[in-house]
Amino acid sequence: MEIYTRKELKADSFEVLSADKSVLKNHNDIPFPYLSENISRNLISDLNAIATKYYKLPEYNEEIEKVTFNNLVATISGEELRQSFGYCLLSSLIEYQNENIGFELEIVNQIQWDRLFRLNSSSRLIILELNATKKARDFLDCGLVNFGLNYCHSIEEMKENGVQFVSEDIVNRINNLVDVMQFSHKIAVDILYNFFDYFSISIPILWMSGKINDEDFIAAYYALQFGVAIYEVDEAAYEEPRFLMNRLLFLKTILLGYQWKDQSLPGVNY
Repeated sequence: MEIYTRKELKADSFEVLSADKSVLKNHNDIPFPYLSENISRNLISDLNAIATKYYKLPEYNEEIEKVTFNNLVATISGEELRQSFGYCLLSSLIEYQNENIGFELEIVNQIQWDRLFRLNSSSRLIILELNATKKARDFLDCGLVNFGLNYCHSIEEMKENGVQFVSEDIVNRINNLVDVMQFSHKIAVDILYNFFDYFSISIPILWMSGKINDEDFIAAYYALQFGVAIYEVDEAAYEEPRFLMNRLLFLKTILLGYQWKDQSLPGVNY
């Protein structure tokens, strides 16, 4: 059984429906536009996968009483929508399109707290962090560079305490990737940066630019944020990293729609 569904209105035009069968709305209660076949299918697949995890939906079975399913649907709060990076991207771009406003990623300050360049001093953890971020560091040609953990709350405090800044060379390399990004991709980077607790602004940018893959992203997140090597955990513990990788995979498909100028997407011509 699916909580999120779609209704075909005409060829390659689908209305996405919520649990109560009303049109799916964004975070400010604005209805989603009609989406193309590929984008709508991708979005509801993502949302249903998340709902299955959150609400333990039963497998489809004709013998399941309808009232049971309806009671389960009634418990849905909408919180699961925030787990879908694709939903968050479309929701945000509806707002940007309606308000006709721009957006630019702020890199110079945010990167000063980026854990990719500020490794733990513990010998065990620094090896773990280096191993989990090797592909990212290799691309940026920063090898064993480590600017030390930054406990300051502002740029001014960093200056007052003599905390080393991430080098201008690294900042420029990251900015070069951002400069060629589409508007939608910049919004997606910001969504990922916020969702993953601000652990790194460069990791989402490198992922968005195709320099690291889904596993590289999540492995870096677990290593830098929790000191965990995801490839060394058992199958049960690996479920959560796998869940996050799948969310990135669904987001990637929607981003391809923006790259290919799918005109059903909000903000596609920005």
